[in-house]
Amino acid sequence: MINRLASVLVLFLTCILQVKAQEKTSFSAGAGRYSWMLNALEQRMTSEKGIKIVKFGGRERTEFVQWIRDHVHVMKAMKYIHPDMTSFLEFYMERQTPEGIYYDYYYPLNIRGISKRKNLFDQKYWKEYPEDSIEMHRLPVEADLEYLIVEGVFAVYQSTGDTAFVRKWLPSLERGINYMMTDSLRWSVKYGLVKRGYTLDTWDFMQLPLPRKEYVEEGGDVQKGIFNIDASTPMGIMHGDNSGLYAATRQLSYLNELVGNKAKAVQWNQTATDIRKRANDKLWNGAYYKHFLPDDPQPAYLLMDQAHVISLSNPYDVNRGLPTDAMAQSIVGAYQYLKTSTADSSFAEWYGIYPAVVPHFADYLPGSYMNGGVNTIVAGELAKAALQHGYEQYGVDILHRIDSLMQKYNGDLPVSFTPEGKVDEGIPDNWGQAAVYSALIEGLAGVVDKGRLFNKIELSPRWIAAGVDSVNVNLKYPAGGGSFQYSFRHEEAQKHITLNIRGNVAECLLDLLIPYGAEPVKLEVNGKRVKFQKRKVRESVYARYKMINAGGAEIGLSYK
Repeated sequence: MINRLASVLVLFLTCILQVKAQEKTSFSAGAGRYSWMLNALEQRMTSEKGIKIVKFGGRERTEFVQWIRDHVHVMKAMKYIHPDMTSFLEFYMERQTPEGIYYDYYYPLNIRGISKRKNLFDQKYWKEYPEDSIEMHRLPVEADLEYLIVEGVFAVYQSTGDTAFVRKWLPSLERGINYMMTDSLRWSVKYGLVKRGYTLDTWDFMQLPLPRKEYVEEGGDVQKGIFNIDASTPMGIMHGDNSGLYAATRQLSYLNELVGNKAKAVQWNQTATDIRKRANDKLWNGAYYKHFLPDDPQPAYLLMDQAHVISLSNPYDVNRGLPTDAMAQSIVGAYQYLKTSTADSSFAEWYGIYPAVVPHFADYLPGSYMNGGVNTIVAGELAKAALQHGYEQYGVDILHRIDSLMQKYNGDLPVSFTPEGKVDEGIPDNWGQAAVYSALIEGLAGVVDKGRLFNKIELSPRWIAAGVDSVNVNLKYPAGGGSFQYSFRHEEAQKHITLNIRGNVAECLLDLLIPYGAEPVKLEVNGKRVKFQKRKVRESVYARYKMINAGGAEIGLSYK
């Protein structure tokens, strides 16, 4: 009797846990370490350190990071976790300038050092808001905000399905991108691409002609020297700005089509096509995207071989769709080679840039911060790129090493390290955590939303590469109520894979990964045999099948 009661209790508790798991984005216990990682990352990103409620413009806003750039990067994870995707993003869009400029950040009024920038930068780059006791600034050297705001709005649409929100803000988005593509300090007429001062990849500071102390002694102002640009500032083309612009123009095409602006949709799509061609023609060095292409001559005091520096936007470029498949695979391969070639000098290959600038970059020594430091922003984006482009085992290897870091730090995941493995400072941890979270969902679990609320998805479960044979995946969009679930089961002895899909899925492009060296033989959908396409990505083999109204489908794949 006692044993029977115990069994009933266990069953009851198991049911409760399963119900709880279905209330949020989660992987079941069968996913092992990946389930633990997903939960731990969520806990860190939703902690008091990760989320702040602020009151600006007469209403409460949910802030992930006070810099809107970082906030948007974190949204790629938070859309699966948090119900408020709009309020903080909208605050920045409401304060767009007439020229189309968005601000970077806010700080309380008259903070020493920060407030000083009002005397250094053109007034179009800052404004005071006494009613909220804050001032907002744009660091003039930055060239990424306008495309990131488009990315943010697109994430809002995917996670809410709110077409009215898109219609309201689409003119603002287009004004921002048109500013990027017409302002003489943003746009290279020579190359038809976005330009910026010679920073470290997407980071916000330039090199100084002297170390900071000597620069000040010579009468220079450090903040003006590293942040400000004008017509005399030497500039170049950084690949990440242009992959971001490419992605944004593709998204603008999609959003215009959504609201019935068909002619504009065609125009933006053509703009995207042209940007992609120019960027790939001019910025590719044969193995990865070169760090900078000079628009103006590189300053003599900046000691860099720009054509042979690999920098953090390369994995972003892949995930934004800028390179061809072959180019994307080359980028991932370059990092895999870097892992081996730098194993004696660094614990990981996830560099901000490599090689580092010597003797320093604006006083950041080699191996510190973005000057050759190692960070999980790159790790997350690279893992996703690897998993999606035929380097599944390498992607899993990156996730395993991230897991080891999280175990070391009791479930936390610092974002920035020195090559020796010491925690560094300067970047919000949740930016890197969000990149890894996204890699787990869109790379390993293989769910990529191509529409809204999971109504149109690409589904490529890659659990076999991770040695996971049985798992339930539950995804949620708390902001809009969308959900998607699937269960995956691999029976190696029977050479059979079973996949059950649940959700409001109007279209599903399915790619089922099979074990290395195997061949797919038979695919059944709801008990009916169907024709499929064998798809090879490098050495990996997938069975591809396109389904309509896929919610409720049961798929069985046999291989030999």
